[in-house]
Amino acid sequence: MENVVQQTLEMLQRALGLQQRGELVEAEKLYRDVLKIDPNHFDALHLLGLLKHQQRKNSDARELIGSALKINPNYPDALLNYGSILAALDLYEEALTYFDRTLVLDPNSFRALNNRANALVALGRFDEALACFDSVLALNPNHANAHINRALALMDLGRYAEALTSYERALTLRPEHADSQQLLAAAELTLGNFASGWKRCEWRWKATVFPPKPRPFPQPRWNGEYVDGTLLVWGEQGLGDQILHASMVPDLGRRAKSVVLEVEPRLVKLLARSFPDTQVLARGNAIPENVKAQSPIGSLGQYLRPSWESFPRRPTGYLKADQDLTASLRGRLSPKGETVVGLSWLSKSPYGYFKTAQLTDFGSVLRLPGCRYIDLQYGDTLAEREALTQTTGLVVERLEDVDNLNDIDALAALITACDVVVTVSNITAHLAGALGKPTWLFVPHSGGRLWYWFVDRGDSPWYPRVHIRRQKQAQPWKDLIASAGHEIAPFVQEQQVRPQA
Repeated sequence: MENVVQQTLEMLQRALGLQQRGELVEAEKLYRDVLKIDPNHFDALHLLGLLKHQQRKNSDARELIGSALKINPNYPDALLNYGSILAALDLYEEALTYFDRTLVLDPNSFRALNNRANALVALGRFDEALACFDSVLALNPNHANAHINRALALMDLGRYAEALTSYERALTLRPEHADSQQLLAAAELTLGNFASGWKRCEWRWKATVFPPKPRPFPQPRWNGEYVDGTLLVWGEQGLGDQILHASMVPDLGRRAKSVVLEVEPRLVKLLARSFPDTQVLARGNAIPENVKAQSPIGSLGQYLRPSWESFPRRPTGYLKADQDLTASLRGRLSPKGETVVGLSWLSKSPYGYFKTAQLTDFGSVLRLPGCRYIDLQYGDTLAEREALTQTTGLVVERLEDVDNLNDIDALAALITACDVVVTVSNITAHLAGALGKPTWLFVPHSGGRLWYWFVDRGDSPWYPRVHIRRQKQAQPWKDLIASAGHEIAPFVQEQQVRPQA
């Protein structure tokens, strides 16, 4: 018997060494060999579960460590690891139970406190998460990630100025950490601290979270000074970001002899029409040889929008839809003078979960009399629209000959043919704003509330006719949208009584 115990101990030690070196296949074989000898071996079950967690096979990890906990239900590390696996499976409420059980056994477990705080953030319980991060930092004041996570919780609570302090503390500990620099840049820009925010935003090229791809152009980066030749501006980030930053392109006429704008191919027709003095190219096309300087489009702001006062006072938008197509669509949508309301309710961006509502959440808008409702949403929405009609009798129509995803120019014409747009934060919001369409925009309380919607203002300096309405903590989308009904209804009524052309 002693020989068997010694044999399994040696096998476990070898397996653990292999696991720590990243040789997971070999380590797994040894753990399974131990379990053939003793199927109820606690350490083998626990460590093999951790290995599966390393491989992101979290369902297997949950089963293995769950079996280990049946053998020893009060082992702190196993409880903590089981909670971490549950969190990786998005089972945050259940994960909290195991983090709490860990803390009963080990009240000063740094990992348990930190993981508990992150689970609370995921559940939207930001006040509790903030208190938990404070406990983490009481144990380890120099833990940079805890300062960052604390700052994120503060931002989720709308306490942006306080978040700056936490980000700055993290950066004193890790000044070259690009993700921290980028998060602080977003916080500064959210607050309108443009001079420092734009400059710090240049760290995005080194970030690990959704970094844009740099382009190896040989020309020097534009430094804001006049270019006696051609300035190349190239698109980066998503479609919405390119549309927003394109608002600065008209300013470049005073900063360069000529401008070439390279963008995502779907935007070329719309931007070429809107900026007739600018050569607009699809990404992938040959760049003119006479380019003297170049700039990513997201870097224009540090020279063109250094303050609130630098935003132009536009009475309408800066993009122009195809007039003939718009007129044709308008005739189809409003043959008897109906008021046309365009709707968009979801985002498929990396933070889309936070920004996405359900079509049924727009019920208060969909019940306005005398309106026709048009689907501006990209993607297949048939099931949602049919479910809406079946449960409420309300109808949202789709123009199937307009490709809302791939034909951005046609989508721009469809938006322009509407009287008003009601949307969440997605490309529809950017297009409608840039086209100067009256728009009610609903942004989330946390997560997907992007910096360029700012705080404490109901308008947008980017888009002159956008009305921004912000979700309160734990407020359902349905309630947020209904709260704006008293603004949208009079606007719709005004459209219905206007003289027809």
